[in-house]
Formats: sequence, C-alpha cells, structure tokens
Amino acid sequence: MTLFKNELSVFASKFIEIIKEKGLDASYGSDSFRDYMVQISFKNSLVKLGKINIYYKPSKKSYSLVNLNVKDETAVKIINKSWEQINGFEVHKEETGIYEAFADGSFINGKTGCGAVIFLGDKKIKEISKNIADTSARQFGGELCAVIEVINWCKENNIKKIRINYDYLGIEYFVTGKWKPKNIIAVEYVKTVVASGIDILWRKIDSHTGNIKNDIADKLAKAGANL
Repeated sequence: MTLFKNELSVFASKFIEIIKEKGLDASYGSDSFRDYMVQISFKNSLVKLGKINIYYKPSKKSYSLVNLNVKDETAVKIINKSWEQINGFEVHKEETGIYEAFADGSFINGKTGCGAVIFLGDKKIKEISKNIADTSARQFGGELCAVIEVINWCKENNIKKIRINYDYLGIEYFVTGKWKPKNIIAVEYVKTVVASGIDILWRKIDSHTGNIKNDIADKLAKAGANL
C-alpha cells in the first residue's frame, strides 16, 4: 500500500481544481503515486508541458512542491500562483500599496549571509544579498540581518507598511514579546525594528516547500554567505 496516498490524492485534487480555474490543464493517475509523493502532469490544447512532484510531510502535515520540470513560462506562473493560493500565501495585490518582503539567512563554510526580496504584488522591486562580518550567530544572525536590511530599504524609500515573510519564528516573536532576546544581536534587532516606526505585518512560510518568492530569498542568502 502506498503511504499517505489518500492525503496526497485529496490535496492534489484541490490543487488541480485551482490550476484549471486559471486555464491550465493538469491531471494525475493511479500510477502517479509513490510513498509520500504524487506526480502531476500538465498540458495545453497542443502539447504536454511537463510534471511536478508534491511531497507530504506527515510530522508537520504539510506539502512541498519540488522538481518543477515545466518549461512553459505561462504554465510556471499559473502553477506558482496556484501553489500560493492553496497554501494561503498569496501576496497583497499591487493596488493595495502593501509591499511584501521575503527574508532569509544562511551559514555556509563558516560564513554568514542574509538575503531578501521585495515585491509589490507580483512585481519584483528589490533584491538584497549581503555578507555579514560577524559570524558568531551563524544562520540566526543572517535571518535577523535580512529583516534589518528590509527595514533600511523601507526607510530609504519612505515605505510605511510592509509584510515580512519569514521561516524563523524569532523574526516575529522577538519583536512581539513571545520570545525574550537573550543575546546582543537579538536585542539590537528588536530595538531597530521597534524604532523604525514602520507598520509591519508578519507571516511565517516554511522553507523549502515550493514558495517561489521564499526560494529567491534563500538563494540570495546563500549568495551572500559565499561573497
């Protein structure tokens, strides 16, 4: 018996329904399942467009999209938008004027980097990739630095409201008081965020689940660590 076939079938069916509403044909068959995984195929009226794999993580009851093997640019946009929708991670529409930042940190071979990407709607506005001299806090320091860089960008561009999407809970919890900062880096981070006067909305997005905007931040953080 294929492990978690029922869970994957229900999720894949909902995902396909969203995709078809956006004008792309998608399907899976009885042979599309493996343990923890289902494969979905895409096509338009003329040709096959490619496949993706969706994995289920029972410990978190979460799904991740990997191996996006689709070459058609329009199809990729529909898949990514549909993935955001089914996971509840859609960005604010451009006309709201609310910016979206995706922030991440990385620690590679003894070097720390931070990365962030800022959107207005689906329009990419700014990419940030930076190496951090102080490596004592490893990836933790990179995560906090990424948010500070976003705040600095907001100040420079007179942005008063932004949603910051993150995968490390401390980014939000240190500021809201759910966690107490225990080292100088976290303490200074809280001071910077609070003093900024920027209206910040917080949202956690698990890393490596297929959110394309989050993946961009991850790549920028890794690039920063490798500078």
